[in-house]
Amino acid sequence: MDSWAGFAGISDAVQQLDIAASQGFTVSGPGAGALMSAVTEMQRDVAAALDKAARFAQEPLLGQTPAAQVYKPFMASIATDPVQGFIPFLKRLQQDLANAETALRKSMPAYDDSDQSNASAIIAADS
Repeated sequence: MDSWAGFAGISDAVQQLDIAASQGFTVSGPGAGALMSAVTEMQRDVAAALDKAARFAQEPLLGQTPAAQVYKPFMASIATDPVQGFIPFLKRLQQDLANAETALRKSMPAYDDSDQSNASAIIAADS
């Protein structure tokens, strides 16, 4: 399985979550709490990785052999390539996580409102 394709699925899932939240999709309190906790933890991890990412963009100290001269720029480009690089991927993931957090925050009040409306309807029906 192509791991990059799996990561691209994150962006798609976040877009779907945002669309669902804007159309009234709700996440229950416990479910939202678990998702928010996971998103927050991932945001911390991604931020920490980005803080250290500058060193990935530097050419490693491999010496002066002909092979080292070939590998040094290649190693740095793995981190910075705009299409498949590690740093651009982390930046996209950081944005996706921020979007997921926003979508979850939109869906949580909708759940509370829906839950209260349903409770009121049940109480009114019992009266």
